[in-house]
Amino acid sequence: MRLNSSYASTGCIAVARLAPAWPPASPRIARELSSTAECVEGYVYVPDFMSPQELKKDIDEHSKDIVIVDTAAPPIWEDEHIPGAVNLPYSKNIAAPAELSREKTLVVYCACKDDDDSKEVARQLSLLGYRKVKVLKDGWFKWLDLKYKTEGNGK
Repeated sequence: MRLNSSYASTGCIAVARLAPAWPPASPRIARELSSTAECVEGYVYVPDFMSPQELKKDIDEHSKDIVIVDTAAPPIWEDEHIPGAVNLPYSKNIAAPAELSREKTLVVYCACKDDDDSKEVARQLSLLGYRKVKVLKDGWFKWLDLKYKTEGNGK
């Protein structure tokens, strides 16, 4: 699903009646899909959270159903991150389509107070049509407080 930026700024989400692949094959199809969207006034994104303990369990069990998404700048991600995490740096506007699996659960985390960046990235991904998005509760710093394993060039 593609969301017009004016919808995002007004607190409104476009809800597609179909779940098409994006980008569509032609401009005509894009116009048709745009005309089948509805505006839901007052939409407020509420993130779904995953605890660090749940994520560690999934990692330990080699779950193939998750993708861990780190929102740090590339040099920070390269230095140290949660094992297996991919880097999707925080941006005010994530371009569609983000190169992430739509079939797996995306677990987004950041190293910021109150999970602000990860909640925003999760919100943007949901607006881009990703339906399985979770935010790592208390993010990077909780992961480190629990002394869970990390990887990267700085390790």
